[in-house]
Amino acid sequence: MLAVAAVTALAGCSGGGAGGGGPVTLTFATNLISAEENGTSPVVKELISQFEAQHPNVEIEEQTSQATALQQVIQLAFASQNVPDVFNFWRPQPAFNMDKYIASGQLADLTDLAGEPSVKSVFPDSSWETATVDGKVWGLPLYNFSVPLVVNKKVFADAGVPLPQTWADLEAAVPALKAAGYVPWTLSTQDAQQSDDRLLDYVLDRAFGNDGALALFRGERSFTDPAVVQVLDEYLSISSGFGPDDAAALDNNAAIAKYFNTGRSAMLLTNSGYLPTIDKTIAQDMAVIPFPTIPGGAQIDPHIEKDLTNLMYASAASMEDDTKGPVVRDFLKFMTSPDAQKMFADESILVAGVNIEPDTAKTGDLFAAVQEQTSSLDGDKWLGNGRTPSQQQTFYPLMGEAWTGAFTAQQFAERLDAMFRK
Repeated sequence: MLAVAAVTALAGCSGGGAGGGGPVTLTFATNLISAEENGTSPVVKELISQFEAQHPNVEIEEQTSQATALQQVIQLAFASQNVPDVFNFWRPQPAFNMDKYIASGQLADLTDLAGEPSVKSVFPDSSWETATVDGKVWGLPLYNFSVPLVVNKKVFADAGVPLPQTWADLEAAVPALKAAGYVPWTLSTQDAQQSDDRLLDYVLDRAFGNDGALALFRGERSFTDPAVVQVLDEYLSISSGFGPDDAAALDNNAAIAKYFNTGRSAMLLTNSGYLPTIDKTIAQDMAVIPFPTIPGGAQIDPHIEKDLTNLMYASAASMEDDTKGPVVRDFLKFMTSPDAQKMFADESILVAGVNIEPDTAKTGDLFAAVQEQTSSLDGDKWLGNGRTPSQQQTFYPLMGEAWTGAFTAQQFAERLDAMFRK
């Protein structure tokens, strides 16, 4: 059950403040509210309820989308010049068309708002760097993501397979787990889930470093380079045929519920936003371990894939509106305040704020371990940052095929090269 924080002082908002006059309706486009009563949904619903209670003349009109479907909604909104008053979205990077949205002039410049001490102090410099493009802040940080390697210790023990501490351990563990009747990797290969590339990210990062791996997707190096083909062969040796047979029919939540929560699969390597789906009653069987380094690879010490992943944005027209503007500012600050960050953290959401301590009685030790590893290990950027939105649309179907064992390493390299090589 969600613990309700007393947020009457949040971000300087009060019923007698901004929006205290006539009726105001703010449209809020979001993928943070879903049918499942876990993760971000209860927090966002509660925050909206509290904001409306403190602003009796304000109504927040929710425009909900699921997962990456929000990308198409926002793309259409900018194309039709009908941008929601406020919306949450991914980082301000070309991979999400944000360069085009910024250039359109329809996205609000939040630099002044971000410069307010009560706002700026909530988040670390690294978050503000991600939120900044060409010297201007375009979004207020909301929460982070990381891609931890979560393993089911009981499954490994029952299979007689040691937890993978080295690359050789992992290469041996994957086929051994399958031979023992377990699904080695828990994943969905549905395009919209954008999760079946995480293992490839780690293998390429370990082999070539994060900058070197990003260069491949930016078309600056050929995937058919013999050294790259060799690494792709190593990747396929631990991925092809080692996911659920019905991975294409399951989204991430369904895959976790069907396989990981029931002890039918051994490892989970996906966006930390899906951690709340892990059944807390069996989380005691789980451990978070670093993804192994590859002998001879560029990375000597293990890194973790992580970054700011969700921010709050606003329409430029709404911010400039005499009536809506003050309410928009208050809502943005309200949604990203320390108290709101604590509410997210207590629902096992990896927040961006500094000095936010989740209640482990609510989150469990597994989330605390992910939070600790995310904070302590050096970070790698998601390799999707090197891909354009149109490339993403062809890349994910290819990844799904690769998981089924459809390609040799050379064939996989040639297909990737055709997509990305300049």
